[in-house]
Amino acid sequence: METAGVRPDGITYNTLISHFSKMGDFKTAHRVLRSMLKDGLVPTVVTYGALIHAYCLVGYLEEAMKVFREMSSASRVPPNTVIYNTLIDSLCKNKKVDTALSLFDDMIVKAVRPNANTFNSLFKGLQDMNSLDKAFELMDRMTEQACNPDYITMEILTQWLSAVGDTDKLRKFVQGYKVSATMV
Repeated sequence: METAGVRPDGITYNTLISHFSKMGDFKTAHRVLRSMLKDGLVPTVVTYGALIHAYCLVGYLEEAMKVFREMSSASRVPPNTVIYNTLIDSLCKNKKVDTALSLFDDMIVKAVRPNANTFNSLFKGLQDMNSLDKAFELMDRMTEQACNPDYITMEILTQWLSAVGDTDKLRKFVQGYKVSATMV
């Protein structure tokens, strides 16, 4: 492209960053990102999402969080639901559920709408930690966010709540009522 005098655009850079990230060549991906910036192009949520997703796939959660913080502060690119979900899911799978819950709170504060995937990752993480009270609170938050459970949500909660003998809370949840132990 450069030899032919064609300037790469954001799509070209994003494609290269995504490719090198998926290949695990983060050094080259970051070099391409620096070239993108040098050429006066602004990274987008797609640019950062490619890096975050690839870091999460290989278990480099600290690096993924570093890119997340960079996108939020230095570049002022607001993260979207997909980026939050990628991080929350990876954190939960790596037993860092408290960090994932904190990220969920950040998501709400920044008015990024969670979806069923967000809640499913958190429910699965809480189930793995056997943290039923937090799951009940999360069920209430899902209702407050007007986020409808999907079949995965129902599968996780039905299996878990049936195993602990608390299907009444599942019934209340499905009907749209609060289920947490803190209700008055």
